[in-house]
Amino acid sequence: MNKSSSTDAAVVFSSVSYTYPDAEAPVFSDLTLSLPHGIVSFVGRNATGKSTALLLASGRLLPDSGRVTILDTTTDALVDEADRNRYASFIYQNMEFDTEDPVGELFEFVYEHGHHERKKSDFIDELVKVFELEESLGRRLQNLSKGETQRAILVFSLLYGSKTIMMDEPIFALEDHQKRKALEYVSDFAHRNHVPVYYSLHELDLSRRYADYALLFYKDQRTPLLGPTEEVLSVEYIEDAYRYPAAMLHKREFLFRRRLLRREESSSG
Repeated sequence: MNKSSSTDAAVVFSSVSYTYPDAEAPVFSDLTLSLPHGIVSFVGRNATGKSTALLLASGRLLPDSGRVTILDTTTDALVDEADRNRYASFIYQNMEFDTEDPVGELFEFVYEHGHHERKKSDFIDELVKVFELEESLGRRLQNLSKGETQRAILVFSLLYGSKTIMMDEPIFALEDHQKRKALEYVSDFAHRNHVPVYYSLHELDLSRRYADYALLFYKDQRTPLLGPTEEVLSVEYIEDAYRYPAAMLHKREFLFRRRLLRREESSSG
């Protein structure tokens, strides 16, 4: 079902292998995969390589062997942070900040120094309203709740104007209506501006609703399955990848998000 060819792909993995230092087994061995333009949701069980694939796709990690190409540029040619950021905004699952500047000033700085060719005078105001950050503008990032921080980081990724946007579990701390609102806006932004967006989510219903394609990862190092979201996230494929009844996955996903939040609360407290 891996339908995207390298000629219409935004990111191409060519015979990529990668092993973390001190790890006994590789995350990927000789992985060849073409990721299309549009919105691609990375789904699968924990420790199947979703985060690693995003890091490799964005040039934050380089393969041990093989090559990753993003928009016709090999990631090893992105030699400094500015180059990497221009090609891919990256939202990590856990991000920490050390700045005295209030959120509103940071939004203005990122937009002013970003890569949008045509800047709109009301773009920041639009994002602040969509992501419900009116009460956060005068506060420092360190003083925001986890949900507010995630929404602010989403705004940063949109303001910067990178060629692609990549996000690792970007919305797990948001309220349900905020998740839908955020993904709907990101989807509309991506399609209007022809910006590929890749993200990992544990909520399959949201992937079905907002992603054009799904990339399904397996525990046994099979090549991830790529295709239209509704086809890949069928009961048959999901149960094969998760080794778990599809009808029970919603509760499992809910418990996983609760663990993430507890981990964040304990690390920040």
